[in-house]
This record gives sequence, C-alpha cells and structure tokens, in this order.
Amino acid sequence: MQRLGLVLLAAFGVTTYGCAHGASAGSHDAVAAELGPVPTGAAQVCVVRPASRYDRATAVTMRVTDNGRLVGATQGATFFCYLARVGEHQIASSDDDTGPLLLRARPRARYWLHQDVVELAGEVHAHLDWVDESTGLEMLDACDARVRVAVPGHDDETSAQPIAPAKM
Repeated sequence: MQRLGLVLLAAFGVTTYGCAHGASAGSHDAVAAELGPVPTGAAQVCVVRPASRYDRATAVTMRVTDNGRLVGATQGATFFCYLARVGEHQIASSDDDTGPLLLRARPRARYWLHQDVVELAGEVHAHLDWVDESTGLEMLDACDARVRVAVPGHDDETSAQPIAPAKM
C-alpha cells in the first residue's frame, strides 16, 4: 500500500475526459453519470483545478494527500477523483499554508474540492476549498483533462480509482 503513492506519482499522466467548455446542465449530468455510482462502504472525492490566470502556476504539479497518503495530483486545468473509506480524513494539497481539510466521509457520498493554485510573492501555492456538486460540475467546464492515476493491478482501466483508508 505504501508503494501506491510512488506508483501514482510515477504514473501521473493525463487522458482526455468530458470537460467541454460552455457545457450545459445536461452535460453536467452526463459527466456525473460518467463518474459512476459511488461504491458501498466508500465515498468519492473529486479534486477540480480549473484554469489558472497565473501562467507559472499552470506548469506546477500539485500533489494531494489523504491521511498522509498520496491520492493524486493536478497540473494545469485538470481534475481527478479517488475513493475514501467511510470515516475521518485529513486532505491536504502541496504548498497549502492553511493546513489540511477535515472530511467525515459518509457511505456513497460524493465530495468536491476546488484546488485554487495561485502565485504569491513569486511562489506557487495551492488552496483547497469544499464546493457543492453543482459548483464542482461547473468547474469541470474550465478543465482540459482528467488526470489518470495508476492503481496496481488495474493499469488498463481508466475508471480505476485509488482508495484512501479512514483514520483509525
């Protein structure tokens, strides 16, 4: 399981996904349907990083951890989703000065995080904020691609998602 973080980092790649610009509410339903149902005993967390107005920030990869374990990363206007076991989670983004966010994951729930990447005093920082599903789906309009993460034993399955255990 410890190797999962290394596998995710090493396999960070981008694959095209349904992030059409100017999408209608109907296309939001299509994207939500493509994300699929959330399995029993887990929640789904989607991290959305819409286009940044800071040129330098676009090229920077920002890692996201859940309870200290790498679950994905963004670069430019991208997003990714992962599964979280029911229970307590501390979710953090690299270079986030505000510290981790707390999530008490409920079964079959979907949560949306906006990863705002900004340049302050020449340094690039990421900040995570919870948004509702409607806002999260709207933010997908500003993304170019879905980040594809590698899950051991599921290399050819684009829908495979890592799962983060809850805190004990």
